[in-house]
Parts: sequence; structure tokens; C-alpha cells
Amino acid sequence: MKKGKTKLTRHDAERLFEGLPAGKARVSSRPENPFEAGIRDVVARVDDEATLWKDNLITLPMSIELPAGYESLSRMREAMARAWRVKWVREGQNEVVAEFPEGWTAVRPENGPIELRDPSGVVRALYGWATDAELRILPRYLVEPQANSSSGLGSLLVRDRATGQILERSSTWSARTASSHPDWARLLAWLRLRYPLHEDPLEYWEDCNENVQD
Repeated sequence: MKKGKTKLTRHDAERLFEGLPAGKARVSSRPENPFEAGIRDVVARVDDEATLWKDNLITLPMSIELPAGYESLSRMREAMARAWRVKWVREGQNEVVAEFPEGWTAVRPENGPIELRDPSGVVRALYGWATDAELRILPRYLVEPQANSSSGLGSLLVRDRATGQILERSSTWSARTASSHPDWARLLAWLRLRYPLHEDPLEYWEDCNENVQD
């Protein structure tokens, strides 16, 4: 009884594969992974796509507010490429796409212009969304206004924007602001004496100096 039952079961099992093409048997020392080839293909495709999309691509206005000493837009872009290690990818009618080093970001606050920030979070440039917007690159040292909300008067200070340290400040508070402030000429002279190239937004920054020297 047992032998007959075994023979019948084997026969039934063989009938399940009737009509299928005969394949070549492959002997291997370890079992094959049926998904191995597919996984390799997927990884290769993901790697290819990763080369097409970069997180450090930033869209900027076509126009740049030229600082003193830069006579043309092309000269300014060349200087930015050297100092910031930025690569100009493509141009549109009113904008240009640039590839920045790792860590640079464009942040849009709730109010005000878009802030171009370096890896340490320092705002290096400002720009708006309008079609005629200009990129304004900020220097490391400059005279800034300081307002007193309670009195309505204003003061001036010189700040190191890389460290946030206040280097000099005005001695008086006045209703007159900016260049009309009584201490404007004094602070500007103080700044020019210590940092004669302060109007160049690519000077005095450590990363700019290192990149230009390399």
C-alpha cells in the first residue's frame, strides 16, 4: 500500500510540469539569490539619477549690484567663481542657476529679501523674487544702523559679520539716520583706516582668501 501510494504521488507530481520547456540544470556551491541582479540594476539607476539632481543648485537673479572696483557683470562672476568656488550652470532670461559648495543655502524669510547663506549661516548676499531683482553681495565689515524703538532715535555701529562682534559704535543717538547721522563720517573713517578694502564684498573673508590662493 505504501509503495503504490508513493509511486502515484510521484506520477502526479511529474504531470504538473508537463508541457514546460526543459531547462538546463545549474549546480552551485551556494543557493542563488534571484533578486541579486535586479538590486544591482536599481542601485546603478539611483546613482545615475543622483548625478543629475544636486541639493546645492541655487537660482539667482541675472543682475548683480556691482561693488566698487568691478566694471562688468562678467568680471564679478569670475571673481565669485574664484572666491566662492561657485559654478555657473545655466542662464535664463532673468535668472541664472549656480552650483555652490556644500552647505550654502538660499533662505526666504517671512518678510524681506531672500538670504544667500554660507555653511556657517552668515548672510553673504540678498536678492528678491522680482524679474528685475539684483543680487547684492554683502561685505564682511560695514556701518550698520541701530534703532531704539522706545525713543525713536538711531545709532550706528561697525560689525564683523563673520563673527557677529561689534567693533565700534557711535557715541550719540540721533533722529538722523544712515549717512545723515552725526557719527557717520567718524565711523566710516574708522572702518576705512582698518579695512581699506571693506567695500569689496569678496575681501577679508577666510574662505574667499583660501579659495583665491589655492
